[in-house]
Amino acid sequence: MESDDPLIVVIDDDESLCRALVRVLSNAAYQVRTYNRAADYLAEADVIEAACVLVDIRMPSVDGIQLARALREADLDAPIIFMTGTDDVDTVVTAMKLGALDLLAKPFTAAAMLAVVERALQESRRTVDAHRSLVALWRLVGLLTPREAEVCALVAVGLPNKNVAARIGTTEKTVKVHRGRVMHKFGVPSLAALIRLIDRLVTEPHRDSVHVDGIDVPCPPTVGIIVRTMEDFRRPAMSSPADNVIRI
Repeated sequence: MESDDPLIVVIDDDESLCRALVRVLSNAAYQVRTYNRAADYLAEADVIEAACVLVDIRMPSVDGIQLARALREADLDAPIIFMTGTDDVDTVVTAMKLGALDLLAKPFTAAAMLAVVERALQESRRTVDAHRSLVALWRLVGLLTPREAEVCALVAVGLPNKNVAARIGTTEKTVKVHRGRVMHKFGVPSLAALIRLIDRLVTEPHRDSVHVDGIDVPCPPTVGIIVRTMEDFRRPAMSSPADNVIRI
């Protein structure tokens, strides 16, 4: 089996089901790793690079719902497929709110399971591509000095150079220099292209790091400078007590 075959993690306290799923998934050219306890998987989830996780929703100790919460809190984004024998509506709703890709009602056929796994792998590939793209953007932003990051943010919200200069206490000429360096480091041909990059940066959910291609890539401090500078600019000014006086 190729080492780069997708790794499917199966978690169920029913060993016979685990063995059956291993046979089916292995025949479909997937790597498979099984666990009888969710806690055992959580202990090494950040290093084994699962492409998707099939987990029983009802297990002793740590159940599937608790596992999903723990993975999301750890920023581990492998798609989760819940295997369930329960018709508890509240449990199913909770699973979907936690981002379950799908629910497989036991007993299920091999064909149904493989179809859901393939859909999960497509989602996993999209997530990996998005993470790689974000890391590439972070690396560009990491080239900026703190002052360049500040200028970048203020330019991206639409401030002219002279207004940027007044806001940060420098000259318009210095702002032009910083702005030119930002454009050069990002390799963008226009202000519109720069704004598109920064818009994407600030609309991403905050992460301290991204785990991709086997490593944790930390978010550079200059990302935080850009986000905070834009938030500060857009935050409404505090009203003074006089502003609240009703004038007749």
